[in-house]
Parts: sequence; C-alpha cells; structure tokens
Amino acid sequence: MAVTPRDSASLVLLRDSLRSGGCMEVLMLRRHAQSAFLPGAYVFPGGAVEPGDYGPAAEGICRGVTSEVAHSIVADACSPAAALGFLVAAIREAFEEAGILLAYREYPQLVTLAGEERVRFDRYRVQMREDPSAFVTLLQQEGLKLAVDRLFYFARWITPDAAPIRFDTRFFVAEAPPYQAVVHDAWETTDSQWIGLDDVVARRRSGELAIAFPTFSLIKELASFSSVAEVIASTKGKEVPGTQPLLNMLQFG
Repeated sequence: MAVTPRDSASLVLLRDSLRSGGCMEVLMLRRHAQSAFLPGAYVFPGGAVEPGDYGPAAEGICRGVTSEVAHSIVADACSPAAALGFLVAAIREAFEEAGILLAYREYPQLVTLAGEERVRFDRYRVQMREDPSAFVTLLQQEGLKLAVDRLFYFARWITPDAAPIRFDTRFFVAEAPPYQAVVHDAWETTDSQWIGLDDVVARRRSGELAIAFPTFSLIKELASFSSVAEVIASTKGKEVPGTQPLLNMLQFG
C-alpha cells in the first residue's frame, strides 16, 4: 500500500545576476548526507507543512493575503486554511534552513537581519528546530508580518507511489531579499550557494551537483526566462498541474 504523501512547500529564491550578460541565480542548499530524504542532494529550501502554518494564528502573521485569497492562488489545496499554510510553510522553511526571512516590520521594506538582529534571529532558528510553532511566537514578539504577497505559485510535484517517504510539494518562486545573507543551518543543510541557472544545468550534467529530477526540471524551466520579473509575470493565470514522476526519476543522475 502506498504511503500517503505529506503536504510540503518549497521556496525557490531567485535574483538577477550581477554578472555581465549573466542569467538569473538561484539559491540551492545541500541536504545533510544522513538525511532520510534525498541525502546529499542540492535542493531549494523547503519542508513539511506543520500544524502551526495553517492554524488560527496564521492569518494574523501574514500581510496582504487572507486564507480565501491564498485559496485563489493555491486552488488545488483542500481548503483556504491549507492554502495559506503552504505559503507560510515555504517562508518558515526558508528561514529555518537558509536564514532568509521574507517578512515586513514596516511595509514595504523587508527585514534585513543585520548585526545584532542576525544573532538574535539565529537563536530563534535553533528554537524552531525543536518546536516549529516557535515561528509564530517570534513573529508576534518581533512585530513582523510574513510577506506572503511576494510568493508566486509555480509548480507542484508528488513523490512516486512506491517511495517509502512521500511528499506533495507546492513550489513557490520569490525574489530574494536584497540585504539578507544566506546562513545555512548546518543541521539539515551543509552547504548553500547562489548558482547561475545555466551553471546548475551544466554542473548537474557533469555530475558535480547531485540534483533530483524534479528539481532539475524546475531549474531548466526557470532557465528559459531572462529575469526574475519574467518568472513572476509567468505565474499570472498559470495552471499548475500535479506532476508525479516514476520512482527512478528521483535518482540524481
């Protein structure tokens, strides 16, 4: 009997390259070699949706997107609350794993997490490792609202039926905050890199980067765009079908 896939969310953070003639860059994290799921693979920040992501407090920590609006964006979610949960989870996981937080203290500026604030927020990340619900507490204590209005639904992939660990993952794209440094957690992730999309394709094909088929497919699709603005514009009215590869397609190749 197939394992029921767990809802999860992933945030594809993009930035326009500063290189002359360069294409977009994407943030990729290397999963710990001892991870139960895709050990050693380079992935986008992401993980399972937790109960606190769609609980009663969820709307109160978000700006500009209610549960009903979220359901119009993630129309394949089972409920409005679940739809908002995917958006919250994507931002939470990016903060946990990469130290990047899409949140406002004073709209429309995103937080920068510099200096002493960086140290304080890294302590929050340690707390969240044991208790994901601590995310809501930190937002309330810091007077922050999640910038869910900066996430755009791009893709959905479902782990094959025969896999022992399964996820039903919604992928969101977002422009990376310009003033935040990436700090991978050295727990679930052991490396972080901003990589040009063209470089990802070349390095995966040469065997330098271990990247599973679904991630690689999204990279190739994103590489067809010339800017982050183009990627975001492409999500307007986009139909997002669920894609379920064969088991062997989850191999790194």
